Amino acid sequence: MQRLNTKKEAFEEVTILDKPALFTTKRIDRNSVPRGYHLYEVRHDDDCRGDAIQIAMNVTENHFGSLITRDVIRLTPFGELDIKSKDLNYGTGDCRSMKAFMEKYPSIARPPKSHER
Repeated sequence: MQRLNTKKEAFEEVTILDKPALFTTKRIDRNSVPRGYHLYEVRHDDDCRGDAIQIAMNVTENHFGSLITRDVIRLTPFGELDIKSKDLNYGTGDCRSMKAFMEKYPSIARPPKSHER
């Protein structure tokens, strides 16, 4: 199964759980996601109606697409989160590339841990 590079892929800007994200129906190579951004995969319903029903770290069956976010999405200890169709909204912005998304939504840099007391 071929996974694509974020630098070469065209995306659609969406919101997932009110967080900005990039979406594609393709699988993305996790190693191509820039530091400070997060890759999730979306699972569709068993009836193939095109309803997104779950976000997970890795979807092997019923793969609907891939999401890249700046913000962490808290998953269950099993690495998934059930969603409703209203949680994923399309056409919410004009970013079509990883580069444009990074410019619009810069990574939230966390300061390194200090060893000083």
